[in-house]
Amino acid sequence: MKLKSYFGNFIMLSLLFSLIGGSPMCDQMWWERTGEKHDYDLSGYRFLILLGEDFDYHETMILKKHWEDWGAKADIAGTDTLLTGHLWNRTEKGWDRSEQKQIKTDLLLPEVDLSRYHVLFFPGGNSPQNLLKKESLRIVRMVKEAHQKGLVLAGICHGPLILAVAEVIEGCKATGHPEVIENIQEAGGEYVNKVCVVDGNIITGNWPYFETMAVKVAEKLLYPDGGGPSEKSPFETNPVLRAIKERRSIRRFQDRDIEQAKIEQILKAASWAPSANNDQPWKFVVVKNKETKEKVLEAFLNRMKDYFEGHGIPLDKIRPFWSGIFSAPVHIFAFCDTSVVEIEEDFEKTQMLWSTQSVSAACQNILLAAHALGLGAVWAGASLAVEDEIKTTLSVPPQVRLMTVIAIGYPAYEPLPPVRRPISEIMFFETWGKR
Repeated sequence: MKLKSYFGNFIMLSLLFSLIGGSPMCDQMWWERTGEKHDYDLSGYRFLILLGEDFDYHETMILKKHWEDWGAKADIAGTDTLLTGHLWNRTEKGWDRSEQKQIKTDLLLPEVDLSRYHVLFFPGGNSPQNLLKKESLRIVRMVKEAHQKGLVLAGICHGPLILAVAEVIEGCKATGHPEVIENIQEAGGEYVNKVCVVDGNIITGNWPYFETMAVKVAEKLLYPDGGGPSEKSPFETNPVLRAIKERRSIRRFQDRDIEQAKIEQILKAASWAPSANNDQPWKFVVVKNKETKEKVLEAFLNRMKDYFEGHGIPLDKIRPFWSGIFSAPVHIFAFCDTSVVEIEEDFEKTQMLWSTQSVSAACQNILLAAHALGLGAVWAGASLAVEDEIKTTLSVPPQVRLMTVIAIGYPAYEPLPPVRRPISEIMFFETWGKR
């Protein structure tokens, strides 16, 4: 069978997505746009957005537009009549925030009458810091008064800094940019790394989950006791759909062994994946030995050294990233055993594709099962670069092909989710391009 060229193409495609797929690209979507229709009626509510100089333009204007689209009146109060915000853009060289836009405020801070509003919202960027530098006493007094009146207090990214300084989050769970963690904790709050956190009338969120933040604020107004549409979503109430949504790729792990029973449960879940002709071509080698994992890591770094350096990334910057993955207590090496695949000469390419699809389905089951058992995992497809070295190290027969390596362990951190494209951008009806 002519497997080498087929798998060679498979490996190159995998490397392309694994190694450079995360590079900044101008056309990549980077803020949350779910495309979902939200039938909120905020026509009876008024929002006050408080801004200082160098505010985050996207956080401010996208959230403002969400609320206004749902009927709310949103005023901007600032330290000056004209304020300048920065915009984040993804370029070929990385993130850039040099683009600026000015907006005209609706009123100045001394003109604010809190009795007219239901929500105070603090966007991020350097706005919170500059607000406090210029109007600290007024801002703190305003927030405390709003809190006493029961207004919704919302801050995103660096915005929770103001809620912490105003001492209104004591005993509350809150989130925000890592730079405000210490402020939240010193103010008596409990920092949690979540997209958005609702605790009483305090709502805090993270960049770039603008839509979730807008939804949670809207539902706090319309459903003050909970039970809003977002809480009733099948992706919240159905355990399978919720696991699919909440699973994350984990790349740093605790120094903690995994129970043997959990490993067997994970592979049992893998074995229930669909496969063409019920061939079940998957085979898995479970590796705990540190020397074996280190040997694979060194082989990979040596093989890819020129590639990384050619892309301007020195090896000493790459090593910590991959060392985190290879420090996982368990590695599952997933293989396709071609000896159990029925191959017909005229359909070799198709049948081999079926077999790789089958093993891929099993690997997805591994990721979901690990998550369901309280573990973290990551699909390390770039390991295909050293397939030969891995097969030699693990004494794998020639007819067996490496599909991927999955690192598994107890997570050392809780990452926020990547944003996803809305269904309207990925789904067609009947024919390509027909929405």
